[in-house]
Amino acid sequence: MFKTKTLTGILLVLAVLFMQVGTVFAAPATQETSISGKIVDVEPSTADAEGVTTYLVTVQDEVTGETQIVRVSQDTAATLGLLEKDPVTGELVLDPTTGEPIVDESQFGEFVTIASDQVILDEEPDEEPFNPVAGFLADYFGVTNATINDFHEDGFGFGVIAQALWISTDDAGITDPVLAGDILTAKQEKSFDTFFLNHPEYDDLVGDNPPTNWGQFKKLLSDKHENLGSAVPGHAGDTVEESATTLQEHGKGQNNNKGKGKGHGHGKP
Repeated sequence: MFKTKTLTGILLVLAVLFMQVGTVFAAPATQETSISGKIVDVEPSTADAEGVTTYLVTVQDEVTGETQIVRVSQDTAATLGLLEKDPVTGELVLDPTTGEPIVDESQFGEFVTIASDQVILDEEPDEEPFNPVAGFLADYFGVTNATINDFHEDGFGFGVIAQALWISTDDAGITDPVLAGDILTAKQEKSFDTFFLNHPEYDDLVGDNPPTNWGQFKKLLSDKHENLGSAVPGHAGDTVEESATTLQEHGKGQNNNKGKGKGHGHGKP
């Protein structure tokens, strides 16, 4: 049976794995400071859909020796002196073959400062990187990876999500992601009364002292869940050690359930 000790095992493994991968899946920060250093290379980038060519500038930090590649517009590249100009007219010199401005390689090794507002940030890829923390929760509770990601994007930690999914698993071992979403919404909005109005199956729990905070609310639902003796699909009878091993295996990225999109049904009005 999937008891509290197994949930504790899940939360412990969650904590360990999140420490290992949390920084990897942090959202990329926008460039806020200027970039200075020695010019190592300047390469024209493929023209975009509008036919505009940009330039990838490789800059080496003179103190640390680390290199960084940033994208700038043609106008910025010209302003920084990275493109050849006619000494008489001041116009950019074009390559007779490509018709594109020629990179001034004499600038390689020179010092340059590129302001943050001159940097063109690349668009994020269409497919989000696979987060193993979300992946093993999705696999363990039999829900989609998108469901976990949506909950997390709404501001919920993986530990709280695991608790909501655990409470939302019935005695047949089926997890209800809509119910889990409603539990998380009640926590976020402190709308415990609304939750019980929308879920009359819990009327026998409320009595004369309805919960007024997350701790009371969670305990109320957890007590009923414990009485059901629910088991997670495919994991009934697992010991804490066996459950933790399973979670760690999936935490290494073996879960292929990378579905995207919304539709987790938080039950918000």
